[in-house]
Amino acid sequence: MKLFSLKNNHWCLFILSVSLLLSCTDFATDDRKNVSFILKKDGKSYLFSRLGTFITKNSLDKNESPPVVTSARIVEKDGKLYMEPQYIKNIANLISGNYVLHDYQEKSFDGYVTEGEHDVYDKKYANESTAEIGKMASIAHIYLKDIEERREYHISWQRSPDQSPIKNCVELSLWVDKSYKPGERTAAKEKFIMIGLDNLVEFFPSNVKLDYVKDEEVLYLVVN
Repeated sequence: MKLFSLKNNHWCLFILSVSLLLSCTDFATDDRKNVSFILKKDGKSYLFSRLGTFITKNSLDKNESPPVVTSARIVEKDGKLYMEPQYIKNIANLISGNYVLHDYQEKSFDGYVTEGEHDVYDKKYANESTAEIGKMASIAHIYLKDIEERREYHISWQRSPDQSPIKNCVELSLWVDKSYKPGERTAAKEKFIMIGLDNLVEFFPSNVKLDYVKDEEVLYLVVN
């Protein structure tokens, strides 16, 4: 009877270990999700094209669908949406209203949207002295402006020697996929500078609402 109980205990421990492993594997997935941007306006849906207005229009004039790649990666934490700085330009153009619409009926949407002609985004790097003699800090600056260039939104963070947020951004610890091998997956946590998208919506007076649909891998920008 004791032997049977011991075997049962071993079996229970095995099941528990496997369950914990699967749970951790499911948890340790990349927090950054690839998304495409779709602008919804006047009852129509427009897919964002990173190719720009000229190339997109040229393709459509030939009755050809322009090639479209994933627009950005998004992070959802505690009900809020974040993006890394390198993806902010495209979404800032859409939220600010700086875009061009191209009507072209596709099977699942009504056309394409590309970046407009206004300069709503600017990025600069600067070096600053530190408390330690001979060492400099590299600072990144993003400046966002509304279309009329009356207001400015400043984002900044320290890139080196140590990464840290300075203004209108945060540092988040995220799970990141490190490798993909047959039957093997490696993940680790890394820290990233992230920008809250709700703050951009509040800055630009464009009446845009963000709707992230995870199953579709789409971030909808709904113009009210």
